[in-house]
Amino acid sequence: MYRSQLSKIGWTLLAGVLLSSYPASLKAVSDRPPNIVFLLIDDQGYYDLGCYGATEVKTPRIDAMAKEGTRFTDYYAAAPICSPSRAGLLTGCYPRRVGNEIWVHRADSRSGIHPNELTLAELFKNNGYATACIGKWHLGFHESFLPRNQGFDHYFGLLHNLDPVEIVYFKDKGGVPLIRNGKVVKRPADPAELTKLYTDEAIRFIEQNKKTPFFLYLPHTMLHNPLGVSKKFKGSSNWGEYGDAIQELDHNVGRIFDSLKQTGIDDNTIVIYASDNGRGPGRTPEQKIRGRKLSTYEGGIRVPAIAWGPGLGLQANAKSSEVVRAMDWYPTLATFAGILIPKDRVIDGRDISPLLKGKTRIVPPPGMKKSLNASVPLRRRWNPPLEWASLIRRNEYNDAFFYHGSQGTLAAVRWHQWKLYLNPSLELYDLEKDPGESKLVRNREITRKLRGMAVLFQEEMRLDARPAGEAPPQTNAESRTKISQTTLNSLNVKRGVTYARYGDRTLEMDVYRPKKAWGKLPAVVCIHGGGWAKGNRVNHEKVAQAIAARGYVAATISYRLSGEAPFPAAIHDCKAAVRFLRANAKEYGIDTANIGAIGLSAGGHLTALLATSAGVDELEGEGGNPNFSSTIQAAVPMGAQTDLQSQRTREISKAKDRGKIWRQFLNGAQEDKPETYRLASPLHHLDQGDPPCLFISGERDDPSTHADTFRQQMDQLGIRSDLTIIKDAPHPFLGKQIWFDKMLDVSDDFFTRHLKNQNPAPSAKR
Repeated sequence: MYRSQLSKIGWTLLAGVLLSSYPASLKAVSDRPPNIVFLLIDDQGYYDLGCYGATEVKTPRIDAMAKEGTRFTDYYAAAPICSPSRAGLLTGCYPRRVGNEIWVHRADSRSGIHPNELTLAELFKNNGYATACIGKWHLGFHESFLPRNQGFDHYFGLLHNLDPVEIVYFKDKGGVPLIRNGKVVKRPADPAELTKLYTDEAIRFIEQNKKTPFFLYLPHTMLHNPLGVSKKFKGSSNWGEYGDAIQELDHNVGRIFDSLKQTGIDDNTIVIYASDNGRGPGRTPEQKIRGRKLSTYEGGIRVPAIAWGPGLGLQANAKSSEVVRAMDWYPTLATFAGILIPKDRVIDGRDISPLLKGKTRIVPPPGMKKSLNASVPLRRRWNPPLEWASLIRRNEYNDAFFYHGSQGTLAAVRWHQWKLYLNPSLELYDLEKDPGESKLVRNREITRKLRGMAVLFQEEMRLDARPAGEAPPQTNAESRTKISQTTLNSLNVKRGVTYARYGDRTLEMDVYRPKKAWGKLPAVVCIHGGGWAKGNRVNHEKVAQAIAARGYVAATISYRLSGEAPFPAAIHDCKAAVRFLRANAKEYGIDTANIGAIGLSAGGHLTALLATSAGVDELEGEGGNPNFSSTIQAAVPMGAQTDLQSQRTREISKAKDRGKIWRQFLNGAQEDKPETYRLASPLHHLDQGDPPCLFISGERDDPSTHADTFRQQMDQLGIRSDLTIIKDAPHPFLGKQIWFDKMLDVSDDFFTRHLKNQNPAPSAKR
């Protein structure tokens, strides 16, 4: 079932073996892999830092970073526009290879990074790193494309830009939201606050994870228009609002370094600073580069980049004119972390760690075996036809950079100092002598070589490019709930797993687990409704699938219905399901200390009862695995009755029609079976040792599902309880997409806090 996870285990072990064969200077710290902080600036031009020639601004903290690290003079973003650029960085691939090369993802975009891609965040997470994305995402907005489904444990920031062509999508919604782990923190976002807010959040993440290796991806919204500058920095530069924003960024980059030093982990941290694309041309005669963002002139795609990590042996006060691409960080950072990239990954990045260590002045070819991931480029297709075979060597091809325009078309090729434009006619420039691309060069041999590279690249992409992730069309408020095929493809599933036996009678569950997940995950038992009298595990299938896609093992269970076996059979089965998951935790990759439950209606009642009846022998049953606990650590009862001794239940249970399901389930009306109703009442069993509960109810449902008395008693016992009321929703709200999505967001946020033990800052009340 989990072959992909097992293969990752094998590769991680192999990485340790391979590392032992390299010099000690190439190894990660044995007892603690290095932390990685990647600062990605939006739309910063090549000359727009002091260390790159800017005189209009002062950037002392970034300049100091350059003095203590390596400053690249010929570094290229993956694209001259932000969504493709970010896709290239996080996948280690040309955006075209992963289907994300065209323009940007707007709020109505149906595409993003395919769930089958192994992002840099997933690579680190699969190898024991805590991961966070703090800042602007811009890589797709459907469920499977969001940061926490692309390898990030924690997300805080904007999924979108703030320019007019993006905010129009949010005009009737109060503006673009600032989000923390699926929850809106503020709407509309204020550009002037973002640089500081992102940095504050990043510092909290650093402090919370200082004892564990972490990968922090910090893609700032600045310096994209509209610019935002806090009051403290307004008027601080000689370059208007743009310069002020740069100086505010510099200050906050300094705060990151200060935090690393204060937490005592600066000597075990690598920091990368780079821009996602260019902005504009040079401003003085010495600043030769021309071109703007969106173009494939050097000014549109050659950008500042600095690598820092003196405590880990990265060279200081170095300047490199090697052609380095954004895709190169993927294998390079993996090497510093001691992670061997899984052998099934074909990417375009090269391992530049020897260059950063000062062991070489060039990016060494794979045959030199200078680093852990040196051989990764050899996975790219290489079978040149006779026309090019004698002209182009494999290392030359892998070292070339292929420029793509903002519309996704191959526009130019660079190899060494040479740059060849392809359309409308072949134009060759020597960038070493002429970085401004102002003087055509005639060199037939070089022109033919670079044209041949372009042809080989086009053929490689034709044969080997992979699709983008594709989501179904945007749903509206009236649409029925659907789980996208992309989500389903991202899950492993075992159906019809027998979890309990009662003589010849067996009960089954379906178990879902995200394919890319690594290590132990919290589990959630999904308990269907149906008045305890009808339904089976398929009724909560979509709930289980959607929850699993958020990073859980989710099991949807069938249980004995009241027509077959009255109370307490159903709760016996729920407890048996929890015990089964603990007993088989190794097979399914489950964190046995963190198991939760969710259910609607009758399933909501059983969820609440499961939460409160730990240790009640009469409710345990004999479904198997008696040596394992049935205790759960978090519960989400939806549309649930929690007080079965209430006057309401008393009246309904004896009503001729409405009371039938109660009488069948509990062998009679409340006044006839008071002890049975008491035993079945979650409120009766509530005590101080019970787990936190999130109650979800439709606005049009009966107020008794708000569990007011239950929650009041939980508050008195010091147990966390929450209530979410879904606007306009009736009792059976899971069938409509807009209500289902609301349920999923709040449930995931709750389970994240209590099963994944992550604690985002509190937000506004729901």
